[in-house]
Amino acid sequence: MLATRRHAQTAAFLFAVSAPAPVFAYMAPDIGLGALGAALGVTASLLLVLVSLAWYPLKRLNRRMRARTVRPGPAPDPTIRRGAGTG
Repeated sequence: MLATRRHAQTAAFLFAVSAPAPVFAYMAPDIGLGALGAALGVTASLLLVLVSLAWYPLKRLNRRMRARTVRPGPAPDPTIRRGAGTG
């Protein structure tokens, strides 16, 4: 019985805290746009932080992968004899 009463009290408290209270204030449109701009700015900056943290390691990995691939050089000139001395 005590547990049921405690659950009911907890539910009533959470409902009372989460219920919106009426606010009698005027918010001008420019304040709302400023808040929206600030929220978008914070979101964009967090996205850029994540991209920049991932960009440098991916760039290094790309360079390592390119360095491991064997690229053929120019074909040797058949008219040049290597190792042969002059004279």
